[in-house]
Amino acid sequence: MDRRSFLRNTGLFAITTAAGSTFVMACAPSTGNDSADGPEAGPNAKDATFITPFQHIINYADVYVAIQEGFFAEEGLRIDVVGGTGTASSVSQVTANQGLFGKAASVNTCPLIADTGAEIITVAQGDQRSQYSVASKPDNPLTHPEQWQGKTIGVISKGGSTELLLDAMSVAEGLDPTKVRKVVTGADVGSLEFLNRGEVDGFITYLGSETAFKQRNIELNYLNTDEFAKMPGDSYFVKTADVESEAEAIVGFLRGSRRGYHFMEKPENLDRVLSAVGEFNKVEVADEELAKLKIEAQKTLCKPANGDYLDVDMPAWESAVELMRKSGIMKDTSRPVKDFVTTQFVEQI
Repeated sequence: MDRRSFLRNTGLFAITTAAGSTFVMACAPSTGNDSADGPEAGPNAKDATFITPFQHIINYADVYVAIQEGFFAEEGLRIDVVGGTGTASSVSQVTANQGLFGKAASVNTCPLIADTGAEIITVAQGDQRSQYSVASKPDNPLTHPEQWQGKTIGVISKGGSTELLLDAMSVAEGLDPTKVRKVVTGADVGSLEFLNRGEVDGFITYLGSETAFKQRNIELNYLNTDEFAKMPGDSYFVKTADVESEAEAIVGFLRGSRRGYHFMEKPENLDRVLSAVGEFNKVEVADEELAKLKIEAQKTLCKPANGDYLDVDMPAWESAVELMRKSGIMKDTSRPVKDFVTTQFVEQI
């Protein structure tokens, strides 16, 4: 069965984002805030918009839960969520004053800030580990970048984050990334076909498809990109111009988001979490078993080993900036880390 037939038969379709990444989705709304289960925001509440990196998926459940349960309302905020079409759209819409909050990984925001002059800054770290791993067959596992020198690895998109991370893994070990052939295999479960047909020696997968593989009892070896190229993942950012003028709203948003994560942690709240996500994308929770597995995986992804949700791992940011410069992801060599990320708001929640 070819990839297109596989997607059609499972009721899914692939979307290529403005940033070049391909994701599998079913029909999902681009905006939505219909839940009224929790306390409503008062008449003097501040309206603010969060632009997601991509559509409405479980990755942003902390925000959906905070809306449904009234956590933002208690902070004097009325949050709307707009589903983006890629990291580029999240950044461009926030910088164009279409939203107060956006979300993107350091491998995207740091080069934009340093090399193109994007006036944004990260205020909280969502993903505490990489969503991406190099998947390979268990009987021929890829466990070190040297093993894919001269071989073919599938990436989610050409020139996108996953190719950058793959190159950075090689550079971190003193290897030449140009000696690795990269082909696009996409970000959905259909990417496995390339491995099964022998067209690639491994491929980069992300947390959602990894969870789907495990649900189907498909065994693969996963090498998380953080093992060799640790870079902070999807994190909340705002315009630098809003750091002072919107400080209260930023703290309130992060406090509500953290409460959303804490709510997600409790097993007895699982149905409520599914309900919150379903208000924005019913298809995302249609397979309840898979949705619950994704929520469990999301908690593991976002909870720091030592600390609380949204904490900023400054040593990781410092090493990531150094590696981005070393691997050529970022041309700038002088901007300090404080230009890319700040802990001042997380410290207040």
